[in-house]
Amino acid sequence: MDIPSLLLPDPTTLHLDDIQIDDTTHAITMHVVATTDHAWCPMCGTQTSRVHSRSIRTLADLPWADWAVHVQITVRKFRCLEDRCACRIFTERIPSIAAPWARRTGRLAATHRAIGLIAGGRPGEALADTLHMPIHDDVLLALLRRTPLPIPPQPRVLGVDDWAQRKAHTYGTILIDHERQQPIDLLPDRQADTLAQWLRVHPGVTIITRDRGGSYAEGARAGAPNAIQVADRWHLLKNVGDALLQVFQQQHQRLEHTLTVAASMATTRAALPAVSDALAGDDRRSPPVVSGAPPPSRRAQDQHARATAKAARHAHVRALHQQGWSLRAIADATGLDRRTVRTYTKLPVLPAATRGPRPSLLDPYKAYLIARWNAGCRNAMHLLEEIKLQGYAGQRSILRNYFTTLRKAQGLAPRSRSILPGATAVAPMRKAPTLRTLVWAIIRHTAKRTAEETTWVAQIRTAHPSVERAVGLAEDFAVLVRKRQPEQLEGWLERAQQSGLHAFVNLAKSVRQDEAAVRAALTLPWSNGPVEGHINRLKVLKRQAYGRAKLDLLRIRLLAS
Repeated sequence: MDIPSLLLPDPTTLHLDDIQIDDTTHAITMHVVATTDHAWCPMCGTQTSRVHSRSIRTLADLPWADWAVHVQITVRKFRCLEDRCACRIFTERIPSIAAPWARRTGRLAATHRAIGLIAGGRPGEALADTLHMPIHDDVLLALLRRTPLPIPPQPRVLGVDDWAQRKAHTYGTILIDHERQQPIDLLPDRQADTLAQWLRVHPGVTIITRDRGGSYAEGARAGAPNAIQVADRWHLLKNVGDALLQVFQQQHQRLEHTLTVAASMATTRAALPAVSDALAGDDRRSPPVVSGAPPPSRRAQDQHARATAKAARHAHVRALHQQGWSLRAIADATGLDRRTVRTYTKLPVLPAATRGPRPSLLDPYKAYLIARWNAGCRNAMHLLEEIKLQGYAGQRSILRNYFTTLRKAQGLAPRSRSILPGATAVAPMRKAPTLRTLVWAIIRHTAKRTAEETTWVAQIRTAHPSVERAVGLAEDFAVLVRKRQPEQLEGWLERAQQSGLHAFVNLAKSVRQDEAAVRAALTLPWSNGPVEGHINRLKVLKRQAYGRAKLDLLRIRLLAS
């Protein structure tokens, strides 16, 4: 066989007559004919060899390097010999080359389909153009919609969770086969009836992992009543975290005072004695004169205006709730989300919006910088070169701002390198953590807490007895979940119900209602973690589609790939 014949889509059924090379269009055209002498009627299946006429069919094929390749096939039209057949004349089919009425060979269509599965519409079009296989994104998506999906094996352990088609508006359901670690279907909504219908069509599921939502629990009971339901352990920790956050929000003023005083005392004990001793030994130094507080910035004014408006909405919602309005009626009247309305009704005082400390590129080097500062080296450029050798990748301005903070903490003038005799620099006091940061510090494994988090947790326990009880319940529940101790669950539920904390009483009630699934979570190894991973992959596919992400396309791209 010669080399040109090796370029044919199927050398066994095609014979190469001629090759034309066009330097102007940079294209290669191969003229071929079919080698078979008979055909089968596509309607009745009768074999015939009576040729009626001939025509030329042009197909795009895979490129050769950067040269476009076209295949011109001389196809025959046959007469059907069956008198009762409605098809009198038909064109011969070459299924190993291309589908009927297709304008590209099967191998080119398969390559385009693979590009579409990986890259989507417009990115796939750009990639195909780069590979010298041009195709419009609409045609590419049409190819995807005709992709046959594989039939997955019947799952035994099923993972169920929701995903957002449009966040806060439209949701669907993703189903994962845990044992094979692969998605098996996408459902158009997250209703119980939809899941129940799918389970009836696919019997054999014995274990179902899900979140704490009641819709999936109801659908699993209706569609697979004999299956064991397993609540997700991360959602259990999130539930206890939400209950703890409610207690913190109710006691936020005491918590804020406790954390602020504790941080101030720690900084004062470390910094002020040295500065005071130095001032006492130097009578010539006088305290700075403060002429007055600077006017608030535009940003501070905007923040104050937003906080005032939020406080007014909070007061309005509570007033309507005290008048007997329902949550839905308040949400319709105020334009707020019903979850926001529910939160406002539970809080007598609205917590102040605080932002936790942000990480800095300088954090790993601050201990070294303070030691060098106390040793007498206060030249920012010299210290910048030293920490760059240790791996610092930030800018000089970050270091200069940090030195300005140290000077202010010691009462030095700007750009001054002198220091009071005997004064020692310490790390400036960090902002108090947010309530959510405190919640996750408490739920986190005690061995993984930082020293600062351990200090914060110890301090907030002294804020109020209700906070002490809530922290103890949250820590015990986290240990119960992590160490898989189902025998401790009953005792914890009784403590939560008798704690007098409304949030934990409600949590214990919800766990009682779903106790079988919670105990299964503390006993079986399955969880919804792999499902969340596939949801992240689905989100990437949805965002990659540039608005061309209807359910059918997402389903094909997720399952066929």
